[in-house]
Amino acid sequence: MGINLKELNKQIDDFKETKDPERLIIGYKTYSKLMKENKFLDKISKDANDPMIRYYKEIKIKIVTEKHFFEIE
Repeated sequence: MGINLKELNKQIDDFKETKDPERLIIGYKTYSKLMKENKFLDKISKDANDPMIRYYKEIKIKIVTEKHFFEIE
């Protein structure tokens, strides 16, 4: 269920071929699963003005209430 880090990075790279991603929309269980991977944690950064806003590879993350969800905008 959900997406793993390898699939996430592949989808981001594929998306970047057409245009730059603005944000990642991730279900809360999928986000929890990704947070358990150190390589994902190393690339997470916080917004200086709002500590609730997170970025992965400089792409804003939005967490949604659906359990296993992933989309790139």
